[in-house]
Amino acid sequence: MPFKVSLAYIDPVSGSILIQAIVAAVAGTVAFFRKSIWRVIRRFSGAEPPGPPTPPADKDHEGS
Repeated sequence: MPFKVSLAYIDPVSGSILIQAIVAAVAGTVAFFRKSIWRVIRRFSGAEPPGPPTPPADKDHEGS
């Protein structure tokens, strides 16, 4: 029984568009979630204690 071999071919233009789309999707995802990614990295490295972030102090009402 002979084996039938099927070879797929992607021409260079289609291949480069496919690679460009994958790179753009990864870069867009990283750009969209950049604050969350850095927060996770800092938390695991020990630079930021876990827990909810503290609200910033209201400087307008300090002297009142």
